[in-house]
Amino acid sequence: MISSVNAFKRKLQHLSSKLQRHDLGNFQTLASELETQRKACAQLDIALYTEQIGTIVSEFNRRFQDFALLEPVATFMCYPFQEDVEVDSLASKIATPFHLNSSGVEDEILTLQADIQLKARAHGQQLWNLLTEEKYPNMRTCATFLTALFGSTYLCESAFSHMKMIKSKNRSTMTDDHLEVCLRMATSSYCPDYATLADSCKCRSSE
Repeated sequence: MISSVNAFKRKLQHLSSKLQRHDLGNFQTLASELETQRKACAQLDIALYTEQIGTIVSEFNRRFQDFALLEPVATFMCYPFQEDVEVDSLASKIATPFHLNSSGVEDEILTLQADIQLKARAHGQQLWNLLTEEKYPNMRTCATFLTALFGSTYLCESAFSHMKMIKSKNRSTMTDDHLEVCLRMATSSYCPDYATLADSCKCRSSE
């Protein structure tokens, strides 16, 4: 997600830069409209469009400002064996958002980067599962939090999508408890044990 957001912001900045140079290569509709009106590109009010793009970039920066703190952490977690890493600075950036001990993080970074066996398996998806809790408690905590952070983003989007379908116009008066139960069923893979439930029911024979 961090990569997608950064890529989108860079594309917006690139578009703004091209507009300022009166380059409409990415704005075919606008170029066609100018041609229809028989106007030169120099007559276009560039500031009007660059201002709109600037507003979008500012809004993205505001909404995703936490990504600036998480980006160096995510970069390290993707490949922790970079040789030009400033350990002190990196350890502080990792420790701060997850409330870890900075000195402990420094020690684990140095130990991890010197581990030849782990480095040989650095490109495997299960790298962080290879780290033992006893030897790398802070690194494992960081990996868990970072994974859960972006996993919860998907869960939130999924929950809102399901809630929109559940609370339709005909069901807008449902109680909060009922909505919670419906959301839990919609966003989880839980399947009731019907056999156990049936066995737990006490049947009364008719007299």
